Amino acid sequence: MFKNVPKRLTDYLRDAACDFDRESFYWFAAAYIGLFYLGKNFTQPETSDFLDFQRTSRGGIWYGYVGRVLLIGETLFLMRSTPGFLEFCRRMRGRDLRSTYYEMYAARMFLEGGYEVRAKPEVGIRREDFDFRATADGETVNVEVTALTAESFSVQTVENALNHKRKQLPDTDASVIFCVLPESWATTENLGPILGELTKRFFGSTRRVTAVVFVVEMHISGSNEPVGTFWIHHVCLRHPNPRRPIRSFEFITNDAWKPTYVTPLGSPTMRRESEFFQWVDNIFSARDEARGVD
Repeated sequence: MFKNVPKRLTDYLRDAACDFDRESFYWFAAAYIGLFYLGKNFTQPETSDFLDFQRTSRGGIWYGYVGRVLLIGETLFLMRSTPGFLEFCRRMRGRDLRSTYYEMYAARMFLEGGYEVRAKPEVGIRREDFDFRATADGETVNVEVTALTAESFSVQTVENALNHKRKQLPDTDASVIFCVLPESWATTENLGPILGELTKRFFGSTRRVTAVVFVVEMHISGSNEPVGTFWIHHVCLRHPNPRRPIRSFEFITNDAWKPTYVTPLGSPTMRRESEFFQWVDNIFSARDEARGVD
């Protein structure tokens, strides 16, 4: 039913399922996938600052941490059969987790858009070290991802990043730059129009880049800690006259690409239709059948 899933991974989770309720088991399965493929223990706060493990004022676990673990584990599971998977895992094992995760997150968008995704180790040659290549129906798209870290918004920071990433991309195919913004920028006044204007200037200086996609995580805490809403918002800005267009941007701009989690501890409310959740449900249901639970 689920192709290319290591038996050892499934067997371990099947044995562990007896210790969890279904909602917490989603989180545990995602965390174990991180350990299995990356050798990183996502249940330990010191694993990465990106996970942002926090205790709330009531002693619970912050929903943003749970959401990130779920999203990383789900993405690893969905990407497991792609030609670029081993390279994405290599990067995530040895480099900053936030920046390398978002490379794979962008690749996941292309995967679910019907593309085959390939990535390769760097060779130190300009225009050959972009993050990954996506192909479908004779169309090739080269993709660069940059995850900005500055605490405060700066037009110059974004412009410098776009111009730097443009130089990494060959001009033989269509290309897209994903620019991940710090969450602290989300409340910047008139951020959308400012990004639109600077991207318009950027497009005026090049026809190589077919589109720029701005990405930002956002968290809104509820009154009942540790419950809150976590989502990832995208804005796709297309070049009005690119050298090489892309047939469709629907897979980038579709509202489905706003994964939202509302979590006391591991209870995602959207995207449960993905193969990851189906696989975890299958394991959990097998546990219930073995116990004779209706």
